[in-house]
Amino acid sequence: MPTSSTHDDSQPPPEEQKRVLFCPNCDHRSPITGDWDVTTTSEERLLVCAGCGTVVDRRSRRWSDPLGAT
Repeated sequence: MPTSSTHDDSQPPPEEQKRVLFCPNCDHRSPITGDWDVTTTSEERLLVCAGCGTVVDRRSRRWSDPLGAT
């Protein structure tokens, strides 16, 4: 008896989701150290989509490490 399986390609695999940020507005995706516009104020660090201007990540400067830190 043959078994049928379906695969949903609309979502990236879980390992890719952990390394990549996705813009909810325009579906742009890039690594956290990728092409996001970074805006830093005295209190926050914002990652902004270069394609549409949506804020995709907002962190308190107190809790965020510099981008590219290991």
